[in-house]
Order: sequence, then C-alpha cells, then structure tokens
Amino acid sequence: MCDWNNDGRLDLITGERLGYFTVFLRTDSGTLANAGRIQAHGVDIVTSNNSWPTVCDWNRDGRKDLLVGQEGVDQPCNVYVYLNEGTDSVPVFGDSTPVLHSGIPFNDCRCVPVFLDLDRDGRRDLILGEWYSSVRFYQNVGTDTNPAFTTFVNLVEPDPDSFLNGNPPRVNFTDWDGDGDMDMITCDYYGSVFLRRNITATGVEETMNDERGTMSAATIVRRVLNLQSAICNLQSEIILLDAAGRRVLMLKSGSNDLSRLAPGVYFVHSAIDNRQSQIARVVLTR
Repeated sequence: MCDWNNDGRLDLITGERLGYFTVFLRTDSGTLANAGRIQAHGVDIVTSNNSWPTVCDWNRDGRKDLLVGQEGVDQPCNVYVYLNEGTDSVPVFGDSTPVLHSGIPFNDCRCVPVFLDLDRDGRRDLILGEWYSSVRFYQNVGTDTNPAFTTFVNLVEPDPDSFLNGNPPRVNFTDWDGDGDMDMITCDYYGSVFLRRNITATGVEETMNDERGTMSAATIVRRVLNLQSAICNLQSEIILLDAAGRRVLMLKSGSNDLSRLAPGVYFVHSAIDNRQSQIARVVLTR
C-alpha cells in the first residue's frame, strides 16, 4: 500500500504469479481501480515468477522507487531496484539495478524484500523472506542514501523439512499491538498467516527462539548487559555479535559494559568448536 500518485489516498501495488506488477488506484468512492501494469522503458516489467513489490525511496532523492523480488530458480539475481526517473507523483522507470550483499547478487529462491530501519539506527535495512521459510535481516552497513549489505542474521530460522514456519514467507511489518515497535506478519503458499510480536522493549533483550520465550537470564539496563551464571556455566564461550555476524565482545557472567558500542541490534551467542547457537538479542538505543 502507498499513495502512488500523491493524491492523498492509499493505493495498492501488487505482484503476481506470472511476474507482473499492477497498480490499483483509490477512487473518490474508496474503491480500487486497475490503472495498469508498472513499466520500464515503456514495457511491462515482468520477473521470472511470483513477483514481490516494495515501494520505497531507495536513494532518498524524494521520489518513490520500486524494489522487487522474484522466484528466480537458477537466476543470477533475484532482488532488483528500479530507480524513479520521473517524479514522485508520476513514477517512470528505466533499467533495473541488482541489489548486492558483499558484492554478490541475491540469488535465493522466491525472494521477498522489505526495506525499513528495523534496528533503529537511522539507516534502512533489508529484510528478506526466501525459500525454506527463513526471514533474513541484512543490516545496512552503508548509508541511508547508498545502502550496503554484507552478512545476515535469521529472524526466522529456515525449516526445509516441515515448513512449519511458513513457506515461502511473504513478509510485512506493522505495529500490530500498538506498543510502538514493529511486529512481523508473514503468510505463505499454504494459506497460513503468522504473527510474530516484537517483544523487545528499549534496551531489553529478546530471545529469537519462539519455543524459549523471553529469557530472564540476560538483561540490559543503562547499556550494562547482565548475564546470569546459568548461561555462562556452559563449556563454551559467550560472545556478542553485531547484526552483520561480526564478533564484538567476549562476555562474562555478571555485568558487561556496552556503553562504547554504537546503537543497533546485537546478538548473544554461545560458541563451541567453531559452532554458534543464539541465546538472546539485545537492542541498544542512543
């Protein structure tokens, strides 16, 4: 949903099984009227299959752009951005540009890109739904006008066997419960709809494993992370990673000072024999 033609009314932009994108404009009566397919160079844009549109101002030039994903089995790239060469109220598109991570195009199957500032650091991030149920978070390590992405953290773990997490996930975010943060809603091929509430209060940790619920073993107050000995008595290291998966700190039982870290999302992991398992997520604000 977006105000495609800047007339003050919400319009609907859809993707399709056959890969097209269609604009439905809101009329004076509140109904939606088919205004045709979105084009580039005067020709209908069409992806391989199962197209997904996200309307955003990718480069912050004041004009709405089109970020798209596709099914793309065996395709070299499945996430593209079309920059608006027209105006904000009359978008016009030309060539597409592949979106990259660590200099490599996204070639995951059935990519569903969403572009928003999920970690509240002032830079919009890429959230990517893809085949086998996973939802990935790629932190923007560039700028808000020139986004750049490297590694990812799973917001929803892949489930290639049972698909119980929803497969493939079509992802959206909204403040479902009105508590001021963004919750995740996904739907899938099988008709299931999943609500994943964001239970991370400002400066308070949140587990990323739905089966464990919120953990009381790790809390953060005034940028001091307190780890109870219950999670530190393992035969493993406890480490803090940033959203790009880079090691930031070694952690210990008791108080851990995080005051020198930049605002953003971090993850507490246990590490043993070069393998890691996630314990909790923490959010640092300014």
